[in-house]
Amino acid sequence: MSGWHATNAAKDRPYHYIIAVNKATNQEIGRQNVTDQAVPRADVQRVHNVYGAGQSGFNTSFDLSKGLAELNQVQIVSRYTNDARGNGNAVDYWFAPITIDRNNRANLDKATVVKSQVVISGWHATNLAAGKAHHFIIVLDRTSNQEVARQLVTPVKRPDVAKVFPGIAGAVKSGFTVKIPLTKLNLSHQLQVISRYAGASDGNSDYVDYWFSPITSGHQFSQGYLDSFNLSDGQHLTFSGWHVDNLSGFENNHYAILYDLTARRQVAVVNTTTVKRLDVARTLPNVTGAVQSGFSGSFDLDKTQLIPGHSYVVVSRYSTSDQENGDQGQYNDFWSAPVVLNQRASWLDNVKMSKQGLQIAGWMASDAALSDKHPYVIILNNGKEVKRAKLTLTNRPDVAARYGQIYNSAQSGFATTVPLDLSTVNGTLKVILRFSDDAAGNGNFDDQYSPDYATNAGFFDQISISANSIYVSGWHASNQAANKPYQFLIFIDQNGHELYRQEVLDKNRARADVANAFPAIYNSGQSGYQLAFGMPNQLRNQNVRIIHRFTDDKLGNGNYVDYTSSPVSMSLMRTPIDYRMPSEYGPYPNVSQLKNFWIHVRIGQNRVYLMDGNNVVYTMYCTAGRYVNGVSLTPTGTYYVQNERGDLFDYGEHWTSWKDHGVYLFHSVVFDAPWHDGHFDQAQLRLLGVPAGSHGCIRLPIPDANWIQHNVPAGTRVVIEN
Repeated sequence: MSGWHATNAAKDRPYHYIIAVNKATNQEIGRQNVTDQAVPRADVQRVHNVYGAGQSGFNTSFDLSKGLAELNQVQIVSRYTNDARGNGNAVDYWFAPITIDRNNRANLDKATVVKSQVVISGWHATNLAAGKAHHFIIVLDRTSNQEVARQLVTPVKRPDVAKVFPGIAGAVKSGFTVKIPLTKLNLSHQLQVISRYAGASDGNSDYVDYWFSPITSGHQFSQGYLDSFNLSDGQHLTFSGWHVDNLSGFENNHYAILYDLTARRQVAVVNTTTVKRLDVARTLPNVTGAVQSGFSGSFDLDKTQLIPGHSYVVVSRYSTSDQENGDQGQYNDFWSAPVVLNQRASWLDNVKMSKQGLQIAGWMASDAALSDKHPYVIILNNGKEVKRAKLTLTNRPDVAARYGQIYNSAQSGFATTVPLDLSTVNGTLKVILRFSDDAAGNGNFDDQYSPDYATNAGFFDQISISANSIYVSGWHASNQAANKPYQFLIFIDQNGHELYRQEVLDKNRARADVANAFPAIYNSGQSGYQLAFGMPNQLRNQNVRIIHRFTDDKLGNGNYVDYTSSPVSMSLMRTPIDYRMPSEYGPYPNVSQLKNFWIHVRIGQNRVYLMDGNNVVYTMYCTAGRYVNGVSLTPTGTYYVQNERGDLFDYGEHWTSWKDHGVYLFHSVVFDAPWHDGHFDQAQLRLLGVPAGSHGCIRLPIPDANWIQHNVPAGTRVVIEN
């Protein structure tokens, strides 16, 4: 301590003592004669005109070590006296009491595992330890309620602690670092570290303790997720994910283990460095280790023999051991969801038939390629192989980005032309994409199949018939048409007998839509045609099928390939539409002579078809229920003609019920007012055969409605389609 004491009473009192007193007991701790160690204090002399002020300073010390542990306050007394021993005639100055720091202060800086030892470091400083020369670190297993380790501390200098707590004796040497064999500790138990200063050499008596917060919680928390499992480059299995382990501070070695669930064996292991995962920390804010829970790495596929069809998991392991896969230490595992190596995917980006053969481009990837290294494309015609070609796969980063979990998907692209004789390709084509373990494409293999591709296809877009002419347009594409320059339309009856033929001259019209839909047919983009000609007598009122033919014969015979239409009625619809006349120029059918008579109503076409099986025998103009929010007021489905019918009702003539016994009817065009004799609504007449516009009934020309009333028997099936 240092200070000053000046008083005029010091005259004739030549001895100066500093005395330390235990304030609690008023017992003197010690005294120091500072008479001969007076400290000059010119500053005091300038302020205080007092005897001896210029030599009133003192600087001395007291050893409190023997009683410090029990000492609360020290009273310092400055005394001038005429007694050489510090008693006698004296004048005293009692300074304010000095309070001794009796707090027990400590901090556990770190507890971690290094080379199979738990390293515990920190500091412990307290005046309560005065006279207690033995410092121990004790580990208590609170789960089993027993002491599991005790080590004598070799003091470690801690000038930082002494700087913050100068009033604690021994703070400068309060540090400790101990190493405890991991074999003594069970990290899954709750472990409590105790710092103890003891007077006894065994540490069991005369001691003061500091109990740190437990270094382990006593319960193990493990949670994780595998974000990626990627085989796309064909050389590595790369992976990433996160694993939270509340013991990761001790199990500070991280491993990723590839485990074959099918074979029940480890196939690869790599040591990884964990990285920050702030997203995980936000989700699990109260779990130790969540911030530094990310991991990633890769396994070398040249050294890791993956087997197609086997199930694999990536095991994330925190371990106290830095050897092999960490299973020699204490460890905690997270097992990812299994990944079965049985995945495959493919796509044909482009298929086009050329004179040289089938041009194919696309990509193919399969886990089977781990063992089946030879890629092939195989062409089937009607299920039989006609050609195969070995492929050289090329880079497809887009496929790798979408199908990273499939082996070698980054190297999955191909483009080739498979030579074909178009004259022999006359059935359904199918493309097989194959990985084989055989250089010739046989042996063990894994196949992926394309959709079926037609080699002969067509469609009759429009067949228009008038009283004097026929117009037909459409398209026909065939691989066998390559050497057949002539095109014909041939009309046959229902028994297959030819009725008429006409050469098509307006042909090879551009049809990009057909090229898109039928890329495997040669020249499908030039497959359009149209033909118009006068109505021949032999076709009038016939039900026919129309054949479009490619042929090498200018008369339409020779070698040929055909496309045939569905049945077409050559019955002539009356134009312009006249509500007072039948819809066709020809006669109505004789229902008694039909084998399978039914009525087909097509709302959108504004037509009623009288059918004999699949053949149209008569067509009527109609007006069906108008559309409300895209739905016609005429109900769709299958119904049957009912018994209710009559000549006249409030809105029209010649009605026949087909649903709800008088609610939904076939009937004539409508009157302009209820029961208005002979006057029909002119605006509604204009709807006949054009747009839908009724309240739900089927309106017909007057003769057609009359024919249905008197000729269609009850029970006749009525099919109504939108």
